Amino acid sequence: MLSSILKSSRSIHSRIRMNKLITFFQSAFTSRSSFVQHPQPSLNNFRPNNPFEQSVKPPLPEQTISIPEISSQNPCLTCQSPCSTHLSYPSELKIDHELPLKNTVQPYVRHVVICTGKKDWEKVIELEKGSLSSELFNLNAVDSPVIKKEPPLKTISTQKKAKKEKILITNSSCPSSFSLFNRGNDVLLFPDNLLISKVSTQKAKEFYNLFLSSEKRETQDESEGEEKFETMLIPYKSVILICGHKRRDIRCGVAGPMLKDEFDKVLEDMKLDIQSSGNKGVAVYLSSHVGGHHFAGNVIVYRDGQGIWYGRVTPCHVRMIVEKTVMEGKVIKELYRGSMLGSFSKGDEGQAGKLDW
Repeated sequence: MLSSILKSSRSIHSRIRMNKLITFFQSAFTSRSSFVQHPQPSLNNFRPNNPFEQSVKPPLPEQTISIPEISSQNPCLTCQSPCSTHLSYPSELKIDHELPLKNTVQPYVRHVVICTGKKDWEKVIELEKGSLSSELFNLNAVDSPVIKKEPPLKTISTQKKAKKEKILITNSSCPSSFSLFNRGNDVLLFPDNLLISKVSTQKAKEFYNLFLSSEKRETQDESEGEEKFETMLIPYKSVILICGHKRRDIRCGVAGPMLKDEFDKVLEDMKLDIQSSGNKGVAVYLSSHVGGHHFAGNVIVYRDGQGIWYGRVTPCHVRMIVEKTVMEGKVIKELYRGSMLGSFSKGDEGQAGKLDW
């Protein structure tokens, strides 16, 4: 009898302990999920080990400008939302206006922009079988210094160097005007400012080895690429890319087309569109995922070897970006996320530059 009671007691205590463990893990999981989805405002200024901390020199003070400095020229910059002149984003988009924008771009050395002529793409472009983006992503994964065999003890400098080798690969709405009869895609390459045509999936490896491979990048003869592919300088003063990847995230899917329409309108009004100005014009394209959808609208301005990233861009900001960034080369402080390596100094490798405005 006593033995039976003891067994029953142990069974009850065992169930109690198990229930407590289940409750603990459920609580921990719920708390963690809530934190990831809804960051606490009190943590905004506490960002240890930011994985996207820029390792590039920031723009000099004379290269920057703030919205209050120019709001008198463009009152729309400080107008109330919703704006009476421009379209506003739907409130349900849940764009993040709390976290800092500065240093939210992972450093990269090159941007490969594939001209698809489409305005939206598969959710993950590198998983689209048979596509040029998939082929290039796979080649880059094999070539990436991050996964190459390294000595047993990696130094900090080696790890930083590996991160600096990042190549950004995206699709764009730019048509492949120079790759006719389904002979491949046009590809825009920054900061080289090159347009390479007729890049097919069958020639993806050859293209990668000539223009992107980390082993050949510094010693490659430029004429070699010209012989195997048709290359030319990008025939525009500037190229503006706007993330509009709807299948990836609805925020950029809504903001992107709205911003493109406004850029087209402003550029046409200023006679800077490619139809009016040709080679001196500014091209505007939608892009697939570039990162930071919660900062929509996301805009990248390529001009004179620079790649300047902006976040939280609204239609009210478009004219300012064209006038101050595209035309004058000024970086707008309140919108600035980061930049392509070498945008503000050709020798910035290894230089830690934090933006402190």
